[in-house]
Amino acid sequence: MWIFLGSDAMGFGGLLLAYAMLRVRAAAWPDPALRFDRSLAAIFTFVLLSSGATMTAAVAMARAGKWPAARGLLWLTAAAGAAFAAGQAVEFQALASARHLGLTADHAAALFYVITGYHGLHVLVGVGMLALLASRATADHQSARAAGVSTLEVASLYWQFVDLVWVVIFTALYLFPPGASHG
Repeated sequence: MWIFLGSDAMGFGGLLLAYAMLRVRAAAWPDPALRFDRSLAAIFTFVLLSSGATMTAAVAMARAGKWPAARGLLWLTAAAGAAFAAGQAVEFQALASARHLGLTADHAAALFYVITGYHGLHVLVGVGMLALLASRATADHQSARAAGVSTLEVASLYWQFVDLVWVVIFTALYLFPPGASHG
């Protein structure tokens, strides 16, 4: 998992580097405060970051052998991830229809959709993974419990990575002011 996360971090890093390079070299860059609904983004950011806590609690419950609690927390984490993805879909729809800001509007919009969409895909993969783990969470045998805890720990690494990457994306795309142009 660490190797996968390292290579995935390079993928996100490459996208964010492309964003930074285009932004620095652009004669003008749109102000994210005027372009995006930061309050909506902040709400679904809170939901996603809260899911990191429920994932950590699920692992703790599994380690303690409290599988029904672990299962419930996994479902809660998956639901929070699904809510985040739904929030992104609502935001994309609002940007495209109400603000007429589609994928081809400009470089800033294109990179916004690619970076946040790439992250959203990671969230959806994580939601599927968590749903599968929650449906299989069991306390039947000692060896199954040990394997289950180990699997949850690996899944937790992935989920916490997805959370951490979103903090960087949210900061770069939603919060950085346009700044001075360098054309």
